[in-house]
Amino acid sequence: MKRKLLKYISKKIAALYWGYLKKEIDDFVINSQKKQFKKLGENVVFKAGGTIYHPENLEVGNHVRVGDNCFIMAIGGVEIDDGTIISRNVCIHSGNHSYKSKELVPYDDTYDTRKTRIGKAVWIGQNVNILPGVSISDGAIIGMGTTVSKNVGVGEIVVGKGQRTLGERDVELLKKAMSTDAYFAKQHPNL
Repeated sequence: MKRKLLKYISKKIAALYWGYLKKEIDDFVINSQKKQFKKLGENVVFKAGGTIYHPENLEVGNHVRVGDNCFIMAIGGVEIDDGTIISRNVCIHSGNHSYKSKELVPYDDTYDTRKTRIGKAVWIGQNVNILPGVSISDGAIIGMGTTVSKNVGVGEIVVGKGQRTLGERDVELLKKAMSTDAYFAKQHPNL
């Protein structure tokens, strides 16, 4: 009985330690890439985990929060503006493999690239996928699990399969709030 208990406890401790170690390694990798960003604003936080390809094409404004396990493919350029909050497990793409190649199936090493833009004070929920060339305007909210395949207007709230628009935020109030840096500085979400 003691042997089983000790084996069980040692497995749990090893799993906890590996989880802690992986978080530390991931944090180091993301934070060491920040000096390579095309633009990096003030008060920017990337949580644990995540992958950024082509950080030299990534522009990040002030007071931005990016949650755990983000994936950013910035080959065609990604711009994230002031005060944007991005939750966990979000994928942002600015390029896809070209499917037009005659040499290899299903694709080769060439990319179709298009800049992806995310405006000010945007809130992006967990498990969202943002496709290349999409523009998400200021103050928009993207609901959990949405695949964003077309542009999103100012203050629009979009969710789910097919990117259904639920409504709009109070755009005038939002514009007034975004006119001061203090609005972004006070954002301290729990990601």
